[in-house]
Amino acid sequence: MLSEDFQNLIKFINHYVDFNEKEMKSISAFIEIVHLKKNEIFIHEGKIADKIAFTNKGYLRVYYNFDGEEITRDITPLHSFATALPSFISKTPSFEIISAITDCELFVIHKKDLEFMYSNFPKWERLGRRIIEDMFVESQRRIYSFIIETAEIRYKKLLIQYPDMIRDVPLKYIADFLGIKLQSLSRLRKPVE
Repeated sequence: MLSEDFQNLIKFINHYVDFNEKEMKSISAFIEIVHLKKNEIFIHEGKIADKIAFTNKGYLRVYYNFDGEEITRDITPLHSFATALPSFISKTPSFEIISAITDCELFVIHKKDLEFMYSNFPKWERLGRRIIEDMFVESQRRIYSFIIETAEIRYKKLLIQYPDMIRDVPLKYIADFLGIKLQSLSRLRKPVE
């Protein structure tokens, strides 16, 4: 079986598809354990995103540059997958940057290895499809929330869904993720906390 280090990944994977021990072992040769220091880049702007990471420890921020300003599109929760999805799927240069907000431990799989797994292990293809579908659905939910919800509602949902994120991620990134200024986030936090 995969070592204890991989228990969070195994739990995540088994949420989607049931794997036996042999099938789980098949992935171990393809996983690269990567440690990022705070602010270190995982995916660079202008480069093709050829890898996907499971965040075992720490938080990643997905952002892009617009008129000299960094705009946060996403903060990756613990124990989930992250990549610059448009670049990863289309094999085109990424307009997004993914960097470590905190020190991170990532389980990384390169696209070529993922394609090999898809071709040789049908359950891995099913798993990959389900993860990509969930990533797409989450991005659509985020767009929807910006259209119909107030910043206060978005903040309250974040508190419920990811309380650890509020504790561990600098507030300037939380504010940017919510689409508000830091001062507005400070006002929202007073009545809630």
